[in-house]
Amino acid sequence: MSNILVLGVGPLPVDNAARLHAPGMRTWQIAKLLANRRHEVCVGLINFGEFTSKSAEKNTAHMEEAGPNIRLYHLNYDEVNSPAALATLHNHMDFECCISTTDIMNSVAADIPLHIPLWLDYNGDPFAEKQLQGNVHENDDTLLKQWRMYLKGLACGDRFSTATQPQKNALIGQLGFAGRLNEFTCGEELVFSIPNCSRAVRDMGLPRNFQVKGGYIPSESFMVLWSGGYNTWCDPETLFYALERAMRENPSIYFVSTGGAIEGHDTLSFKKFEDLALASDLNGRFRFLGWRDSEEIPAFYRQADATIVTDRFSYEGELGARTRLNDWLDFGIPIICTEQCELTRELVERDLVHSHKAGDVDGLVAAILKVAAGGSEIKNKTKAAQAYFDKNYAEERVFAPMLAWAETPQFAGDRREDIVAGKAVTGSHTDSQLTHMLGEMLTGSTSPSGGISVLHRVWKRLKRGA
Repeated sequence: MSNILVLGVGPLPVDNAARLHAPGMRTWQIAKLLANRRHEVCVGLINFGEFTSKSAEKNTAHMEEAGPNIRLYHLNYDEVNSPAALATLHNHMDFECCISTTDIMNSVAADIPLHIPLWLDYNGDPFAEKQLQGNVHENDDTLLKQWRMYLKGLACGDRFSTATQPQKNALIGQLGFAGRLNEFTCGEELVFSIPNCSRAVRDMGLPRNFQVKGGYIPSESFMVLWSGGYNTWCDPETLFYALERAMRENPSIYFVSTGGAIEGHDTLSFKKFEDLALASDLNGRFRFLGWRDSEEIPAFYRQADATIVTDRFSYEGELGARTRLNDWLDFGIPIICTEQCELTRELVERDLVHSHKAGDVDGLVAAILKVAAGGSEIKNKTKAAQAYFDKNYAEERVFAPMLAWAETPQFAGDRREDIVAGKAVTGSHTDSQLTHMLGEMLTGSTSPSGGISVLHRVWKRLKRGA
């Protein structure tokens, strides 16, 4: 069995943190699946929001046991020192490969001064996410930095995975841009779609029981639950106006929210929704319970009569995923959602969820009222959705490509030792030249011809609005 370095972002489900995000669930799922196959797994971990030098100063890097065959190495983030620290760790542990997830940790993996096989997982398209973030904050300054970071992974990965098939197609195009679709990789399958399928909430152990109904809301109410962050992709206006109208037509409907603003990423989307709800004459039926300890979440799921998530149209939604849907399917709760991401489209095609189009308030009102009316159709649809998820999103089946690669990790054709050595000697490989050229374009440094790089000039003009 292999000795594997897994890189990711915490907190992890085992941490019982108040804020559990998709990257931590993905990291832990990868680590556990590998450990279950008797690989020795060391997880290099940086917690969500701790990607600045100031946050790194607060913590001391340390190692701890996290279960059979899994050790956690809590790492301080530093663009230069983190890769060096992982290289030192490799000297002690002799990793046979590295599997990394998230764009920032994939950048760290690419910078480790080692030549070992790399599997880089991108759980969502970074540029589509940055587009939304730029829109929410009215600032595109992070786009150039994102390209610089992303190009490292594109140039150095041996295998790649994505959250959806549409994102896989996008990533293949990005690899072509980076010069990785070349003579040496021809015929190799470099990119795999590995959808989110975590059962982390169900598997947390003994959950904390308490009454939501009869405690926070009336015991006879119809509870519509939002769980998780209000991210840049959510549509606070459509969510509020639909809920308010549905509440006026059906007095039993109450909205319960766990989660909220995402510090360091998006606090504005939640505030917009909360302000609308608190200004309503029905504000007593909107209950904001904030971020909860992970062990409390199952109690909310068991008492919810319906779950809800609303997207505005975005390419992030077209390419990405909604991880919270996995939990709702796993717990067998009726789902009201926007028909946008791959999983929602898949479920809508099979008539397994209650959907609406992006921005369609009338459609969302109708979906809420239909589910609140109840009946055998709703129950049967929910059971069928749960069965579909269990059958088609079994973890071992979904992660089979990654698990098979981990048994015998391989370099991509253009990263084999003999090819790399040949490039170093001749300096003539077109792929290497192209990647170097793109790197120069993205640095904003002086180009070989003596002028400022083309891409940097374009970016400056875009920022000026020229």
